[in-house]
Parts: sequence; C-alpha cells; structure tokens
Amino acid sequence: MTTDVVKADAAAGERGLTRKTARRLALAERLVYGAAGTWAAVGPQLDVPWWAHGAALATGALTGVGLWKRSDTEDWTRRLVSSLRALPVLGWTGAYTAGLLVPILDYPNGWPMLGAATWTAVMIPMAPWTRSKGVARAVDNLPVLAGEPEAVEGEPVTFEDHMRVLWNQSQATGDTTLEGIRQYNPDEPDFEAVVLAPAGQVVPRTLDERAIAGVFDVPVDAVATKEVDGYGPGRLAIQVAPRLAEARRALEALELETEAEDPGAALERIWAEHVNCTGGAAPGVDLVAYSIGEEQIRLRIAAPRGKTLRVNHEALCSALGIDDISRLVMEGAGPREAVVYIYRTNPLLDVRAPTVEDLTMDDRGRISIGVAHDGSMARIQLFNFDTGRAQHGITAGTTGAGKSGLMRLLGAAQRISGVISWMADVQGGMSMPEMEGRIDWMAKGPAETMQQLRALHAVKEYREAHSRGRGDFDFHGQWCLIQWTGDEINRLLSSLDQDIRKEAAWMIGDLQKTGQKVGIGIDMALQSLHLKELGDNHEIREKGKEGHVFLLRTASSSTQGMSLDGIAPIGAHISPIPERIYEGAGAKELFEGTAATEGVPTPGMGWLITEGKATLFRTFVLKKVNGLYPQLEELMDGRPMPTLTPGEARAAGWHYAHRGTAAAAEGAETATGGPSAPSRGRVDMNALNSELEHIAGLLEADDKAKEQAADLPEAPSPMAAAKAKAPTIRERILAALDGHSDGLAIKEIRTAVGCGTEGGPATRSVNNEVSTLANEGAIVPLGKGVYRLP
Repeated sequence: MTTDVVKADAAAGERGLTRKTARRLALAERLVYGAAGTWAAVGPQLDVPWWAHGAALATGALTGVGLWKRSDTEDWTRRLVSSLRALPVLGWTGAYTAGLLVPILDYPNGWPMLGAATWTAVMIPMAPWTRSKGVARAVDNLPVLAGEPEAVEGEPVTFEDHMRVLWNQSQATGDTTLEGIRQYNPDEPDFEAVVLAPAGQVVPRTLDERAIAGVFDVPVDAVATKEVDGYGPGRLAIQVAPRLAEARRALEALELETEAEDPGAALERIWAEHVNCTGGAAPGVDLVAYSIGEEQIRLRIAAPRGKTLRVNHEALCSALGIDDISRLVMEGAGPREAVVYIYRTNPLLDVRAPTVEDLTMDDRGRISIGVAHDGSMARIQLFNFDTGRAQHGITAGTTGAGKSGLMRLLGAAQRISGVISWMADVQGGMSMPEMEGRIDWMAKGPAETMQQLRALHAVKEYREAHSRGRGDFDFHGQWCLIQWTGDEINRLLSSLDQDIRKEAAWMIGDLQKTGQKVGIGIDMALQSLHLKELGDNHEIREKGKEGHVFLLRTASSSTQGMSLDGIAPIGAHISPIPERIYEGAGAKELFEGTAATEGVPTPGMGWLITEGKATLFRTFVLKKVNGLYPQLEELMDGRPMPTLTPGEARAAGWHYAHRGTAAAAEGAETATGGPSAPSRGRVDMNALNSELEHIAGLLEADDKAKEQAADLPEAPSPMAAAKAKAPTIRERILAALDGHSDGLAIKEIRTAVGCGTEGGPATRSVNNEVSTLANEGAIVPLGKGVYRLP
C-alpha cells in the first residue's frame, strides 16, 4: 500500500509552525494578555481622550463583524480558527465596555475589574491565537491517500523503488520515509529526495550526511542536506550524488595543479571561497587587483558602491591562513577601498638607527621619525610653510610602548633643525636623562613643568605683542620656532590638585589655540587618548590631533577603539599592536613543541596618523648602553643649541634664566673630585675632556644668566593674571548703569554684564549682587526690576 503525502490547501497567509516557534508565539501572546488585562481594569477609570475609549469599542465591533463573515462557510476548520482568534478581542472589549458603563448603570466598580482579571486568567493558559495556528498546521499535515491501495510483490522494478527499499531496510532511518525521489540521469545513480517524518514528529538529528551515506553506501562528500522551504523539521531535503562528487574532486585536483603553477589563481580561489562569500571574512568585498612578490603580496580590495568597507582584521587573517596577525597590514584609501599588505615576516622587526639627515627638517618642514611597514620613511611636520604655523601632536601608548624613545628622537630632531626645544618629564626626569643639557630647557617633575608652561605662555604673549599684527610665523625671522614636548602630561591634566589641573589644562589649551601663529608647537605623550587622560578637555584633544597622532601599543583593543573616536581618518583600518612578536609560534609549532619562546618586543611600533592618512610604522631604533643612548648623544652634541632672544628670556622670567643649574652643579661636583662611580677600565681622555668642557659651558652660562636675570620675577600664572584683571560682578553692574539716568531693567543689566556668554557670570549671581547693591543703597530701584545709580 502506497501513501503520497501532499500539503493540503491552507488558509491564506498560513505558514508551518514549528515547536520552537509555537513556544515563542505563546510567550508573546501571554505577555500581551497580561498587559491588555491590566489596561481593561484601569483604563476606563482614567481621564483619557474619548477617542482612546472609542478605539477599544471599535476594535471589538470590527472583530465581531469579521467573525460573522468568516462563519459563513462549510469549512469547520476555518470557523474554529476564526472563533479562537476572535475570542480574546471580544472578551477584552466586553470587560472594557463594562468598566465604561459603571457611572451610567451605577453598579459597583469592582465587578468590571473582576471581569478583566477573569478574562486575563482564562486567556493566558489558553493562548487561543497560538492554538489556532496549531489547528491550522495539524489540518495542513493530514495525509491524503492518492489512488487505491497497491500491493508490491517481489523485487523492486524501478530506481525509486530500489532507493525506498534501501531506506526502509536501514535501522538508521527509523520511522522516516523517503518521498519525492527524482533521478537526475537514468544512467547515473545521482538523485534527490525528501525525508518525511511521521505526523507530529521531527527528522532525527542522527540522520546526518554520514548516516545517509551509509544507507546508500556512497562517500560522505557525495551527500548534502538542507531544510525544505515552507515546512518545519518534519521534512529534510537530501541529495545523493556520487558521480557529481567524483567530478568535483577531479576538478579540485586540476585546480590545485593549476594553482601550483599560478599563485594568482590560488589567491583568487581563496578569496572567493573564504572571504567574498556568505559567512566569509568580508562578504561583498571584491578583490580588484593584486601583486605577488618574494617578500610581499599587495591586494587592492573594494566594497560595492554605496557601501563602506568594513573588514575585521582577525577574520581576514584567518581566511587567508595567516597565523601572525602582525604580518597583515591594511591601509584605507577612502570609504570603500583599501590596500592589504601581506608580508612573509613582520617588516618592522629590524629597523635601523637614525642619521642626521633623517632628523634634519626639509624644505616642507618635515623630519623622518621612523620607517613605515613598506620601507618608506615615516615623516611628520614640525612647521607648515604653506600656512606659516607650528604643528601640534599627541602620542598615546601604554607603559613600555616606546613613548619616551619617540620623545628623544623629537628632541634630537628639534636641536639638529634649529628649533628651540623645551621638554618636560612629569615623572622627574627618569624617562629622558639624555636631554638634560642638550636642549634649551629640560623640566623635571610637576612643579618645574608648571613653571615651564607659565614661562612658555609668557613668551607667547611677548611674541603676540611684538608680532606687529602678523597672522603667521616667519620661520626665518627674528624668533626661532619653539616646540614644547610634555611626557606623561596626563599626571598634570588629571592631577588631584584642582588648581594645578585647571591651570595646566588652560595653559596647554590656550597655547594650542594661539601658539601656532607665533611659532609655538605643542607635543604631548599620554597613556591613552581618553578624555579623562586630558582632564576632560575636549579642546586639547581636538587641537592636538590637527598635526600628527602617534598611536603606539595600547592596553587593549577596546581602549584603542575608544581612543580613536573622531581621530582616525575615513577608511582607516587600525589593527592593535602586540606586546611581542613571536616568529615560528603557530599552532603547528605549539603542537610539535618547537614554538619560539622568546618574542621580539615592539616598543616604538605603532600607527602614525597625519595628513588624513594612517600608516603602520616603527621609530628608529637606538642601542641602549648603561641605561643611556650614546648614538643619540653623538647626533646632538656639536650642534648649535637655539635659545630665546634677550627680550623673550626676560619675558620667560627667573626660572628660565636658572634652568639646568641643578644638573650643572651635580656635574661639576663629579668632575672636580666629588662622589663618582669607580672606573672599570681605561679612561677615555678625549671623552672626559669633552664632558668637562660641556660642564664648564653650563656653569659659565648659568653664571651669565644669573648676572643678567638677578632681578627677574617668576613668570606669572596666566589664570591668576586673568582673574586679577577681570572686573568683579559688582563693578560690571555699576559700569553698566553708568550713563543711564532712566535706569535699566534687570534683564538689560544681565545682558550688559555678559550673562550667557563664554566666561560671563551666572544669572543668579547677577540677580543676587543687584539685590545686595539695592539693600546697601548703591543703586536705586525705580520700579519692579528697574534700577539706576543714586
């Protein structure tokens, strides 16, 4: 006896309902009943617009009309489903209407609330809407007998019969049946079919590709399965195609032979199968062009027009079979295109030392600070000759990321290029000891850093007063370019001392805004670019990123992402920098126990963001000897040290005149027989004489400075000076009323003293001061809110 299962005609819009879907639908339905029941109990008692009550009544009326129309049919299933679906709405409308009729019929208010509660209690366990879906599905899956019972005797006579016999004889298939068998070619065994579970059951999970391959005795890769569209888990579509699998294997073997001769073909296949595909690393991203070299592979990729390129760095490495993510670099070229660089080994592991030519400013105001991943120079501008302005910058990186090394290179480049270099190490000089005595002013510790900032602000004001209204800076004029570099400056900007924090943030922000025009640039080094590291000062962050941003290794990728908000250029794909790079430490080496255990540290490696582009680079590498960098000292020694003009020095004040005296005294004590470290070998007389000359020069310069600056005061705090010059609220009010014999209204007084403007007083403060002046008789009230001078 044969039975063909056919899907019965369901009502319009009906779909199959799986058990998981039914549970979700029932949960949603019950939540709706709970909310609706609550509203039916309290809604009629609330003062809501009439149309809200009318909508509730109209919903019930329309539902009743719809139920009456759907009941006019001989199909009992349709009538049952329609009744179940109308039941919740009609019951809820009745409870709601009863609540509205309380003031009219004058019966107790508690009865409608009890009715709403009863409706809710019945509807929640009943879930009539979900139950109606289940009824429709049950009818939809009823078996329909096609034709008369037919006895099957003897051996199968057709291909379909033979496949059913194999299926029914296997214990792995359970109670399922094989239906809808369609052979592709009468001469080949390839076919497709549908596995059908008994009504109300699902196809067992154990009936996978391996089990089906065992039923028909074919290779596992010859079997494919998928869900049947429009049905639940009670049906499973299968394909058994051993001949197609053989052809596919032969084609793959041919492709591998072709790829061995043509690496580009292999690259295109990998991109199509693992990157630009559904579920791939970058669906929709095309491989536009590529170039394959001995040590480097370059890919040009692009997103579709109208889309932006978003590629996960780790996912792309996985798709291309790259274990060391530092070997893949992606540089954006606009919102939808990028160039991907793949290296045989990390290109920044071996970087050379700097030369004088690297650190000398060219005709565009640029210096080379390191090497980019593609071998080109990583350059930044110290001065922009097009705009006639100094440049600002920010460096971010965690401890050990190479911030101090980068600051050393900047200091050396500034001296070599004829730039006045002022540097501050808030940690007390521990980060950059080589800079002491080799730049114009090396400030150590928070207190001296604040003095240096005050002096720099005073020099800025001096230049503004003597610039004769010039809007840019003459690099070859009377003044030298000044570059101030602050290491670990976040210790000031997030200081617990509120006065220091406010003054430091104000001075740095003001120098950033106005210092560029008079040849003063600001560079800062911090742990990260979070606003909390900058004293919550948005302006410092915004102005600092205008020139160049160095993003070295950060504490985590999430920190890096938050730090770059609003800083990374459009299309930039900035990957995190690892603390160490381990060559030959992949999964294979780890499994075999041959993985490298000593990684290469990555200080100085990071991203340079400048001129609208992000470039992976590494600073020039210097060799450390006994905690110092003699290569850097050799580059700087013998070069002229630019300093302030006499007028600027007087404006900078006493602390500038006495800068470096502590270090000079310490050096003199060592050179003249004071405490010193014991010698461990032959003394280099040339080096000793050079050091003695250097110390003598410092002492001589200090003596001369003391003579010239004996009576110089300290550079004042610009914030304190601004507060001292600013008139009080009382003085502003009296000045506003002066000359107005008819008086001014309180609103006019607030406007005159600057309420609502930047730096202006608060409205409440002005109102209080006006009241105080009136009580003291300093001003005379003329009416309600109108005052004049006596």
